[in-house]
Amino acid sequence: MYDVCVVGGGMVGSAAARWLSLKRETRVCLIGPREPTDEEWNSPDREIFGCHYDEGRITRELDQDPIWALLAKRSIERYRDIERESGLKFYEEVGCLFLDPKGSESNQACRQTADSLGIKHEILSSGGVHSKFPYLRVKKDTEGIWTPHRAGFISPRTLVSAQQRIALKNGCRIINDVVVKVAEEHQGVGEGYVKVTTKTGTEILARRVLLCCGASTNFYHLLPPEKKLDYKSLRTLVVLAEMSATDLSRFRGMPSIAHWDSYVLPPIKYPDGKHYLKLGLWPNEAEEVADLSESAAWYRSHGKGWDLTKTITVFRALVPDLKPVSLVTNCCLTTLTPSGQLYCDMASPRVGVLACMNGYGAKSSDEIGRMGALMISKGSWNHDLPTETFKLRFKPAKSHFNDAACREEEEEEEEEEDTLQGIMSPPPSSTSNASQTCIFNKAPSGMSIPAGYVGVNVTIMAASRLDS
Repeated sequence: MYDVCVVGGGMVGSAAARWLSLKRETRVCLIGPREPTDEEWNSPDREIFGCHYDEGRITRELDQDPIWALLAKRSIERYRDIERESGLKFYEEVGCLFLDPKGSESNQACRQTADSLGIKHEILSSGGVHSKFPYLRVKKDTEGIWTPHRAGFISPRTLVSAQQRIALKNGCRIINDVVVKVAEEHQGVGEGYVKVTTKTGTEILARRVLLCCGASTNFYHLLPPEKKLDYKSLRTLVVLAEMSATDLSRFRGMPSIAHWDSYVLPPIKYPDGKHYLKLGLWPNEAEEVADLSESAAWYRSHGKGWDLTKTITVFRALVPDLKPVSLVTNCCLTTLTPSGQLYCDMASPRVGVLACMNGYGAKSSDEIGRMGALMISKGSWNHDLPTETFKLRFKPAKSHFNDAACREEEEEEEEEEDTLQGIMSPPPSSTSNASQTCIFNKAPSGMSIPAGYVGVNVTIMAASRLDS
């Protein structure tokens, strides 16, 4: 029997497992699926996917919310220690530039947070932004907050590997599987354990269980029917622009950018040997997935069928001189809680929940993992931040996900999946990993192309091809 079983092998779950493994007398196991193979991406048997299958996530101490800023600050301070112990490099300190209209509430809040936490920063006018970063174009009323230190980007894929490598070295058992049921078993008054069942039929017994399942927390039977968490799972799309040798030279030294309606990561080398500039828009609450089948279909789509008009327009406005060799789409899910804060709380005396990061979890995952590890070790709150901030909230009974209905509707959802004909859809005989080349001379139905991209040869492919 294990002392603690951590369910979910993403950034937060892997961090929690590492922290738990530091106490050598604690028996720990971590359960979560490996990153899918090409075959698994296209298999209906694969239903659970993660948000760390990528090489770039923005990281910075500064935030409008002082709690998220503190979680990030503590995590970033430990990045280099994790790199040294694991032997894996995942952090690039290239700085972060915040762009917002001068005098906006968000900029004022960021400045207050910087002052309260002692975060070094520089205020830039629109002219100052252009002078320091000549490849960017911003409006005259824009104000920049430049943080050159303890900011930049991380590779979430490598961070997960680093955390798990250390946990494994410390004696943590790692099981590559999907948990489908968590059930508390009672042996007598005050005695009991938790039985964890995986998709392949493996049963694990533990004194306590910590659920770190992100957007998948309400799927399967991880929590009782009356305790489904209150959160939204939102479709999130990113576009990666392949860099030419000329643009790569011009954009070298570029920071990460947090824009008022988007974020941009600098050129990052992916496993295919190419460099990509990454842009994402903040998620839209209208783009909610309702169940497990919709979630799996979205991940398998790699974002094909999504209208890229707004994304390309933002790209063109911010970096007007960029001439992408190709555009690559990728996607994931972002959770949104009513409070805007993550959940870290005990759902019962033996089952804890650490989930729903609201899009801010990657950079802060190490301290969040520590928070969850401290809680599950004690069986109650055990962190210096106020417990009320992270309390669980549950959905009304009528809003619970219906797993049986999810499976019955899966074939219908796949048949109804939208595509951008001639742009995003592979040929009928191809898999979702196929690429397609086109020239943006005119817009396909329902999509407009900014003038600067007309005539640019653009290849759009599923992001899994980046790992080839």
